[in-house]
Amino acid sequence: MARTRQQKQSWIGWLLFSDLWRALRLTLRYMFSRIITHRYPDHEKWLPYHRHRGHHFMKTNDEGDVNCVGCELCAKICPCDCITVVPYEDEKGNRRPKVFDIDLARCLYCGLCEDACPADAIKLGQEYEVATTSAEALVVHLEDLIAAPRKAEEGAGTVIPASLAKDGSGKTIAQANVKGYDWWQLLKRQK
Repeated sequence: MARTRQQKQSWIGWLLFSDLWRALRLTLRYMFSRIITHRYPDHEKWLPYHRHRGHHFMKTNDEGDVNCVGCELCAKICPCDCITVVPYEDEKGNRRPKVFDIDLARCLYCGLCEDACPADAIKLGQEYEVATTSAEALVVHLEDLIAAPRKAEEGAGTVIPASLAKDGSGKTIAQANVKGYDWWQLLKRQK
C-alpha cells in the first residue's frame, strides 16, 4: 500500500487557507495548459496495455482445434454466471465443448475464467469495442471466440491512426504498419 506524507500545518497556514490556495493553483495550471484531445474513433485508436482485460478469445492448437477440454471450471467459477459450456466427446475420444457461450452484457471481465482454465484455453484480450444496440449481439459463441482478436504483440499503450468502419458496426480499423505515439508522455507532470 502506498504511503503518503502529510505535512503538519501551523495555525498561520490554517488561517490563510494555504491548502485551498495550493489546490486552486494546481487547478488553474491545468486549466490554462495545453489541451490533450483523443480523436477517437474517427482518426485514432488506443491500444491497451498487456494487462488490460477486454473481449475474450479462445486459443487453438496447431491442428486448429480449441484447447478447451470442456471441464466447465470457467462456468463454475464465474461470479455472474455468464458462461455456458456443454461438453461432448469427439470421434478421437477427446472432450471438447459443443456449446461455449459468453454473455458479455453480464460479464465483469474479472479474469477468474482465465485463471481457472487448466488447459489455458480462454484468455482476455485487448479488444474494448463491444458496444452494440441489441442484447443478442452480446452473446458470443465459440466460433466468434476463436476469431476474436488476440493481444497485440507490440505497441501496447500507444495511440495509432485508425478510421471508423464503413459497415456501420461502430468499430475502428487500425492502419497497418504505422507507428503510434505514447499518450502518457503528452501529460505535463508536476515537479
